[in-house]
Parts: sequence; C-alpha cells; structure tokens
Amino acid sequence: MKAPAILAAAITVSLSSYLANANAASEHQQRELQLSAADIHVLVARTGAGSLEIQGVEGLSQILVKADIYSDDGAKIDFSLERQAGKAKLVADVKQAKGFSFGSHDSPYMDVTVQLPAAMALDLDDGSGGIAIAGMSADIRVKDGSGALKIVGGNNLRIDDGSGAIVISQITGDIEIEDGSGAIDISRVTGDIEIDDGSGNMDIRDIQGKVKIRDGSGNIEVSNTLGLTILEAGSGKVSFDQIKGAVSRP
Repeated sequence: MKAPAILAAAITVSLSSYLANANAASEHQQRELQLSAADIHVLVARTGAGSLEIQGVEGLSQILVKADIYSDDGAKIDFSLERQAGKAKLVADVKQAKGFSFGSHDSPYMDVTVQLPAAMALDLDDGSGGIAIAGMSADIRVKDGSGALKIVGGNNLRIDDGSGAIVISQITGDIEIEDGSGAIDISRVTGDIEIDDGSGNMDIRDIQGKVKIRDGSGNIEVSNTLGLTILEAGSGKVSFDQIKGAVSRP
C-alpha cells in the first residue's frame, strides 16, 4: 500500500474510533444547530475531544451543525452557534463533572459535523480527535492538539498542530505548517509551502510554488516544485526530483 493510502486509512480509523466505543457510554444524545450565513464571512470554532468533519457546499445559505454527544450524568455540555460582529462562533465541547466516573473512558466526547458555504473562511481551535475538511474555497486556519488532519480544498492554509498525521491536497493559495509530530503528505498546491516540523516523514509533490522546510527528524521526499529550500533536515533521508528552480540544503 502506498504512503498516501496508508495515511488516508489512518485518518478514517481516527475519525471513527470514538464511534466504535460509543456503546460503552451510559448516555448518548444528538443535538443540532443552524444559523443563517447571510453577512457572515468566517466560522470561528472551538471544539474539544471528538471528531470534527466540515463540508463546504456551494450555494448553501445556512450553517448546519450536528453533534453526537457521549457522556455520563453530570457532564457539562457546551454547544452553541451564535452570530457576533460578522462572524459565526461555534462552541462544541463536553467535560466530565468532578466526582463522576465515565466508565472505561478517560473523558466524554462530542463528534461534530458541519456544513457551511464553501466560500466561508474557517478559524478552528480543536482539542483532540480527527479532523476532516473538504469542499472549501476560502482561507483556513487550524490549531489542533492531537489527531489526524485531512484537508481537501481551500485557499491559504495555516496549521499549528501538536501530533497526528496530516494530509493536504487541492489548495489554491499558500500553506504554512508548524507541526510537532506525525507524517505530512501534501500534493496539488498552487502557492508556496513553509513547514517547521518536529518529527515524521514528509511527502510533498506537485507544487506550483516554492517549498521551504525545517525538520527535526524523518525522511523528506519532494518532487515537482518550483524551488526547494531545506533549512534544517535533522535525521532522516532527503530525496528530491523535478525541482524547476533553485535547490538549497545544508
């Protein structure tokens, strides 16, 4: 199995891992929210433990949010979607109250799915769990604690990630990534890419702009870009091919 396929499989497993354990929770509830997207240019979301799936839809006039919440009695549920000064603010988090036990789980969690206009920007602050974003055409900013991250589509992209595999494709702007650990797979980008990575293998290909990398450890493979600058490679094999511009490496 090729590396991108392995990463995609890992993300699928991560996004479904919470659901697989749902039967062990003593309480499961579903909630829904919606908000008119008129005059809203960005969705600002703060989410806790659990998976997050976001789908951009051309022509959609609403922001639609669904949540599957798994908790025990006494858990504090924070689930809201409000309009504030031209922004939509989503909060989706559940925390266990003191003195309550969540059975075999360390903590409760909330799996969230969002549909919104494709041209609406995203500003996400996520705790843990897989994130999948598709169909967007606007700027995306993601701050993520842990869990796999997959993004297909979008304009300028900024990621601050703790740990977990990252797969990115079909981005029409620039990409900046600050990553702690986990494999990174990037393809089909029209702009420049800048990566500051702690550990994990990288596979970067079919980039119309320039690529700049600072890496602690892990193999680096880059192909078909406009230029390549490796500021630091740490440990791991470095290979590159079809670089149309200058190549600089230590």
